[in-house]
This record gives sequence, C-alpha cells and structure tokens, in this order.
Amino acid sequence: MTILFSLQVVLAQDDIEVVNIENEAVQAYMQDSCYFLYESYDTSVVMLYADKELYGPKLDWPAGKELRWKRKAAVDEIEEIRITVGNRPDYRYAATHTTSSASDESYVIRNLFPRKTYYYKVEEVLSGSQANLLQEGVFRTIGLVRMISVEGASNVRDIGGWPTSFGCPIRYGLLYRSGNLDEVTERGIHDFVDNLGVGAELDLRGLERSERGKSLDASPLGEDVSYIQIPNDSYALSSQSDNYVRDLRWILQQLRDGQSVDWHCAVGCDRCGTLSFLIEGLLGVSEVDLCRDYELSCFRGHKRYRSHQGFGKMMPYIKRIGPDDDLAQCFYNYWKASGMTDEELIELREILLEDFTP
Repeated sequence: MTILFSLQVVLAQDDIEVVNIENEAVQAYMQDSCYFLYESYDTSVVMLYADKELYGPKLDWPAGKELRWKRKAAVDEIEEIRITVGNRPDYRYAATHTTSSASDESYVIRNLFPRKTYYYKVEEVLSGSQANLLQEGVFRTIGLVRMISVEGASNVRDIGGWPTSFGCPIRYGLLYRSGNLDEVTERGIHDFVDNLGVGAELDLRGLERSERGKSLDASPLGEDVSYIQIPNDSYALSSQSDNYVRDLRWILQQLRDGQSVDWHCAVGCDRCGTLSFLIEGLLGVSEVDLCRDYELSCFRGHKRYRSHQGFGKMMPYIKRIGPDDDLAQCFYNYWKASGMTDEELIELREILLEDFTP
C-alpha cells in the first residue's frame, strides 16, 4: 500500500505544470560550464547571455507563471483584480497581488520559491466585497537563482539556493541584495514587505547628497522596517574589515529577531557585492559560484565581470589567509581575524544553511 500511494503521488506531481523561476538568459548562463574549465578570471562568458537583443528586456527579473482570463463583470463594476497565491490549497498564509487595471486580463506571478507547489486563484472584486472567481489552478517550480521583481527597485535577488561545501544549500527567503530602494512604489513595498517578508534594510551608501539626493533616517519600505546606514567601501577587505563586522553583526541580530534582511548600495554591485562575497564565502559557496553571483548584476546592465579589478583582488586576498584546501575556512578565518566570534559565525551558518551540522 505504501508503494502504491507513493507512486500515485509521483504521478500526480508529474501531471502538474512546471515553472522555472529563472528566465531563459539566466538558465543558459547557469548551464555554461566554462568557469569549471578556465580558472583565469580574464575569462568571462556572462555577456553571451546578458543580451537584451537575444533574450529580451528586464533580464534581472525572474520568470514566472503567466495567467490569462476573461472578465465576467463590466470593467466599471470591478474594484480590482486580485490574484491569491500560496503553498496550501486553503490559501492560508498566501500572498496577494493586484493587476494595475481592472480591465487587465493577464498577469505574471513572479518572486516564487523553487521546489514548491503553488495554488492560485484569480478573482474580480466588486463593490461590497463580492468576488467572482475567474480562474484557479496549481503548478510547481524549479530553478536555483531567485531573482526578485520589486517595482521601483532593480538588481534584486535572494542569495539563497547556492550549494555549499557543507553539503547543504543556503536557505531562501532570509537574505536579499539589491540596488537602492529610494524609488520603490507602493506596489513594490507590498511585494517586498508583505509578500516576501523583508523586515530590515542595511544601507551601505555614504551621506553625500550627490549620491542619493537626500538623507534618509528610515527605510522607504515603511516605519515598521528596521533601518541602519553603515557606509562601506568597495572591495577593501583590509581597511574596511571593521565596517564589514558591523554589517554582519547587525544582520545576525535581525535574523535572531526573525527578520529577513536586504542590503544595498546605489546599484547593488560593488559595496553590495563585496558584502555578499564575504557572507556567501563564509557559508561555503564555491569560487565558481561566487563569481557567478557577482556577475549576475550584468543582467541589469551593470558591467561587472569577474575580471573587474576590485573583485579580482578579493579572492587572492582571502586565499592567502589559508588553509589552502578549504575556501570556506579561509573566509571564516577572515571574519574571525576581523573581530567576529566563533559563536557568532557558527550561529550564522546554523541560521542560513539548511540542515547544517557544525
């Protein structure tokens, strides 16, 4: 009976539509094995795929599930078109989205987690909270790189999913990196805060008015979002180590408080990329995948290749710390020498890695 039941479950899963969260350009980039064959940082393939003429616009957006429907009521009777998406058929803990217009008859569900089954329904909401069901269904997701679409922001992605030397991947949904959030819209705030659960923002920029035009003392995501500004420099692993420790300790405290964290600089490449490099390295991400993640900013149009002078000097610096045969331990030793404690570093790994055993 157990065997039959398991087989029925597998067959049922095979019948469900599969959606890859990676857009076609990112899929092709991730499947290219060049970096395993050529170790020189002078070799880069990312621009073969970060090509809008070949793959289309918005390459820093995830792929998603496209929905199409026909309205039942007249447009002037519809207050909104609501899409509800969740991992349970009863839609408990589900995310909600609305179309930009009551006349819309299509929508793409984005910002999905991989390896999940999703249930969705589309409703036209009329006055008095009456709603007509227009469509419902189920699908499941695959993929690794979880780019995020946030209206008014760019170059946003979840650092979860990367495999590590510990044999367990980084958890999704806890750490995000992005460009600045100063122009995020109400719809973007709803997606980032309400649907994705981001509750803390680390701003790595300086105070110069020329950089962001205004001084912030709170997050544009709302007063309930924890906010701190710790100005960082790019790629300066030696001179900026004190600031990186401040960053990491603040992130750890937010995680302890149950908050997901987004960090950013101006466009999400250099200062943001440096901190991402140091955190992902601590978590055991391989050298190849550290390069891949750094180069993913090219899909937004920012030319950040692994041959970039700043990025190219960080890996030799970390490797010189030693030991020669354990890159994750090199990063651990960097953080330890910078002032983090063993207890803090192990706690970070326990929080951020799935099924991690120290």
